[in-house]
Amino acid sequence: MSYKKIDLHTHYLTKPYTDFAFENFGPCPDGMPTPEWSVEKLLEMMKINNIEYSLSGLSSPYPYLEDKAAAARLVSENNMAAASLFSPYKNELGFLAALPIPYADESLDAIDQAYALGAKGFPLCTNIGGIYLGDPLLDPVMKKLNEKKAIVHIHPAAPSSVPQGVCEDLPIPAFEFFYDTTRTFVNMSMKGIFKNFPEIRFIFSHAGAMVPFIAERVNGIFNMRGIGGDIMKDIAHVYFDLAGFCEKYQLRMLLDMAPISHLFYGSDFPFTPQPVIAKTSEELEGTDKLTEAEKLQIFKTNAKKLGVYNDTGI
Repeated sequence: MSYKKIDLHTHYLTKPYTDFAFENFGPCPDGMPTPEWSVEKLLEMMKINNIEYSLSGLSSPYPYLEDKAAAARLVSENNMAAASLFSPYKNELGFLAALPIPYADESLDAIDQAYALGAKGFPLCTNIGGIYLGDPLLDPVMKKLNEKKAIVHIHPAAPSSVPQGVCEDLPIPAFEFFYDTTRTFVNMSMKGIFKNFPEIRFIFSHAGAMVPFIAERVNGIFNMRGIGGDIMKDIAHVYFDLAGFCEKYQLRMLLDMAPISHLFYGSDFPFTPQPVIAKTSEELEGTDKLTEAEKLQIFKTNAKKLGVYNDTGI
């Protein structure tokens, strides 16, 4: 059976963004070539994989510039380009708008501008310019996102520093992405982000990386050191997409900790090629770890309840 799907983990590549990425990181940011992308290619992938609706955001590297005004300009150009690309396809496609993090005032303005453009929420990377989510510098932005009950999709990025002389033949996404997602989740838990801004609907990529695997250990250390975070409670509070190779081991552990209503399908197009999307989709559709009703939730109804899509459009 091929399930009808809503895909909450795809990426767009606007010209302002690809120009920024090439100028600052060359043709292979994070050690991976920038793939070809177009709305037509996205729609073709969706048709092949029985995807009714796709929500797209930015991947790594995030559009960060040291020049505050230039960063705000870049983000504005990216968001306007994304809105222009996606607006003819409102029943099939939605987009998440970038923010000029870590610049708080500029980001507050960008939030309002993004909603005016029709954005469904915001993609943030685990760290942006070495500033990690959970940093108090970003609290004004989190406060406004909380007031808006925003959807915030958190995507991994290259860590602010990577050890030299070890695993050097592996591209950043294969290995370091998972560490940075895990590091960021723990940092946000320690800093009380999930508790202090409970209305933000955070979606973590790739089944939460290694968060479920280290949760009990970190909670034990939290308790020993008198740190106020509660990883287990936070896992149950946030949302997760299942993009990537999560079946069978990651999925098994995540299901023990996260409510089934907080899990979503994700393809990771175009950074994951079509044959791999087909394979991982088939594995998830065929898993014996989920009931028929649970599969229907993950593939479609959970995303509808999140409010990004309904059968008659947006």
